[in-house]
Amino acid sequence: MNTFFKKFLGMSGTTPLKIILVDVNAGRSAMLRRALQDKGHEVISRMTSSAELLDSNEMTHADVIIVNSDIPNEEVFANLTDVNKAKPKPIVMFADESSSEMANSAIKSGVNAYIVDGLEENRVQPIIDVAMARFREFQALKDELDATRSQLSERKVVEKAKGLLMKHKKVDEDAAYQSLRKMAMDKNKRIVDVAESVINAFELLD
Repeated sequence: MNTFFKKFLGMSGTTPLKIILVDVNAGRSAMLRRALQDKGHEVISRMTSSAELLDSNEMTHADVIIVNSDIPNEEVFANLTDVNKAKPKPIVMFADESSSEMANSAIKSGVNAYIVDGLEENRVQPIIDVAMARFREFQALKDELDATRSQLSERKVVEKAKGLLMKHKKVDEDAAYQSLRKMAMDKNKRIVDVAESVINAFELLD
């Protein structure tokens, strides 16, 4: 367990959370709501179906989504996937029954903690802690991957612009880069933005 994981587990247990709860079973919902309130959390939306989950997540400032399902179906997983694409949140799912196919669907839909036949009041907080830690680590990795992809994309644009300058102005690679750099400094822009302008200008000439 790395330092970030330990740190967040320690913090999350003392932080009041706003929670969206999806559960068709009123008695089970009441038990879970009580367990959450005992820890200082607030259920800001309780739904009997996941059909409106996307809208509820968009309109509220929920910190966590908890789904209770006897037997999760494809509709539930599809709705969770939509949430994960639009406005990702830590997601906990409790299920009475499961299979390897359901578990895989849960992971693909963005569920951070998938618990089968394990809804007990004293376990709720630790499970939420783990879900939030996993969510934060996944988002950090995703952000890092997105940044890397963006850098690679920008590098390709700069390389293409350099190639065009080398071809049309008969200069070497270093001179082409220095030309882009100077234009970027003169216009107070990023090199990649200038490179895109250069590419567009040459495309108009072709």
